[in-house]
Amino acid sequence: MPLPWFTHFLPPALQFRQALAEHHASRIAGRFTPIPAGTPDVLNRQPLRIHFWTPHPWFSTVIHVDQVLPRLRDQAAALGLPWQISSGDRLPESAVDWLLCLKGVPPSRSCSVDRTVLLLPDDADRVWGRLGRFGHVVSVTSRTLASLLGTVHPRVWFMDETESPEWIERGQRVLDEVSPSNRPPLLLWHGTRKSLDGLRTLRPVLEAFARETTVELAVLTDDAARTEQWGDLHVRHVAWSPEALVDMAAQSRLSVVPARPTLADSYLKNAGRLRRLFAAGCPAIGDARVADVVDFSKACGAPVAQTSDEWLAALRQLWREPARLDEIACRGHALVRERYSTVHTAAQWLWFFCSQ
Repeated sequence: MPLPWFTHFLPPALQFRQALAEHHASRIAGRFTPIPAGTPDVLNRQPLRIHFWTPHPWFSTVIHVDQVLPRLRDQAAALGLPWQISSGDRLPESAVDWLLCLKGVPPSRSCSVDRTVLLLPDDADRVWGRLGRFGHVVSVTSRTLASLLGTVHPRVWFMDETESPEWIERGQRVLDEVSPSNRPPLLLWHGTRKSLDGLRTLRPVLEAFARETTVELAVLTDDAARTEQWGDLHVRHVAWSPEALVDMAAQSRLSVVPARPTLADSYLKNAGRLRRLFAAGCPAIGDARVADVVDFSKACGAPVAQTSDEWLAALRQLWREPARLDEIACRGHALVRERYSTVHTAAQWLWFFCSQ
């Protein structure tokens, strides 16, 4: 069922909210194509100039471009493909065959529309009224976002967010050295400051949990290090960095990953933050409002939660069942290794450039 006719006269940000509400209510759905990761039947042996434009210094640049391109170059070279693959925060000065744009809309002169691709992990409202500038839109976040984009764009693709092999290997070493159940009674949360509103909704749950068991909470975020007290719960704030996340994941028995309150920050999200913890060797409880989280958690046997009672029950269950905690950690890590490595993402891009 299409959106009401009058929606097209709304400002783009309102059009996005209307489409999001309709999609969440299952009144609309769009088509999209998951990008395969197998070797294409026919390789594109023509010289190609491919540029990934990353106008913002966000961590999404690292996840979706910086850690993927070395593997893509390696795979293309191994197949003898004469491709030039570049990236950067500036648009290329000369013409390219493909322009991939991470959360940015380039000037129309940069590349033909058919060969201009939008990579979108989030913040779809910022570009909603300008999707026609792109010949292809790739959701690098979730199938839910891909379906929503498919309601307004004819060529939408989907690929999973992935972790680097190096990150996965470090997580394996962590699990080999100390299983989660043998670590100190430390509970971990990680995310940006704007994501703290999701954690704050859990404060009553975490305070109740601290009244019945010995536990400390580590909050890893982009803020200054400090401590505070939530009732009986000691809260330690740690300045975020990739190395800090590795260290804290190795020290923590369990992590919590609540979603933020809004639909765009829960319904459209993927299990990226959850998978990153499992990849680092730390089991986690995810939010039942996020479809990708539910699917991933089910695959590794981990509980999900939405209400306060569900969060408290999940914490109690894993804290008191060390064998299950360790089993979930190992199954989740193995699942990341099998399905969510950047080697897989690079293969998907190889297929894409050979198939258009």
